[in-house]
Amino acid sequence: MSILLDNLKGDKTTKTPVWLMRQAGRHLPEYLEIKKKHKSLLSMFLDTQTIVEVTLQPVQRYSLDASILFSDILVIPYLMGSQISFGENSGPLVEFDKSSKVDIKKAEPIYNAIKKIKDTSNQPLIGFSGGVWSTIYYCLFDRETRKGFDKKLITQKEKEINNLVPIFTDLIIEHAANQIKSGADIFQLFESWSGLLNDEQFETWCLDPANKIFSALKELGSYNIGFPREASLMNYIRYSNIKHLDCISLDTQFDLHKLESLNQNLCFQGNLNPETLLIGGDNLNKEVENILLAFKNKPHIFNLGHGVLPKTPIDNVKQLINKIRGNL
Repeated sequence: MSILLDNLKGDKTTKTPVWLMRQAGRHLPEYLEIKKKHKSLLSMFLDTQTIVEVTLQPVQRYSLDASILFSDILVIPYLMGSQISFGENSGPLVEFDKSSKVDIKKAEPIYNAIKKIKDTSNQPLIGFSGGVWSTIYYCLFDRETRKGFDKKLITQKEKEINNLVPIFTDLIIEHAANQIKSGADIFQLFESWSGLLNDEQFETWCLDPANKIFSALKELGSYNIGFPREASLMNYIRYSNIKHLDCISLDTQFDLHKLESLNQNLCFQGNLNPETLLIGGDNLNKEVENILLAFKNKPHIFNLGHGVLPKTPIDNVKQLINKIRGNL
């Protein structure tokens, strides 16, 4: 049995399961060796064998309690015909194709990789997609605009966003459902930019689509995790009450003293600061203890409040895992 799946079912376990957002990739030398062989990140996200290898690398190195599919939230606009590229230090670039001519077959290498991963590993596998709003955000606002982002720009594009929401919702459901049908056990929805929205926008562009996505996936037997990063406390509360949500992932800024205000019928995930992991040392041990204490009576999956930073030392990740598992 999997202690991670037990917690997702609502059963608190003696040992706390752990996986890390962005555990696969930039901080691992074995990943960097594979990356050298590819002309672009997108080519890696679409190569079945690369997806399998990179997905499993952190599980093999650290014996984590789950693997997460090596992919990207911008697979969605790619399937809609958009051109996608990734700068080393400048963030992704999307040349958005507004005709939205979806070709789901372009994702076949991803679904084939999921099948191979499940043939290779007994660990739970997490599939994922970006939330509707966060995916649209990358499509409508270019790299330069996203720097020091002015929220007024959202209001100027409200009509266009409203028109895109049902299109993106349907495609995310299809892509997510294909991941579950291919063998993924869990699905996480990354609503990475929910903190930019006012309450009304959050309801229309985050809550409502997430409700539809999780409902569709629950029919397929998925365990569902939602991550409304940097949402206000009130919007975290609203998100925690989405039907068919099994677990809510908490960002670094979430005040753990406010845990009781969230839906208590959920599993919780999070929420160590990635900077704390980067620095390591005694403060890392202290913060791990504080987080474990906060969730001592609640189903909990240990994770970060955002992704592993590229320069994070491997020894710090080992320290984190040993501390969680009581080996320090």
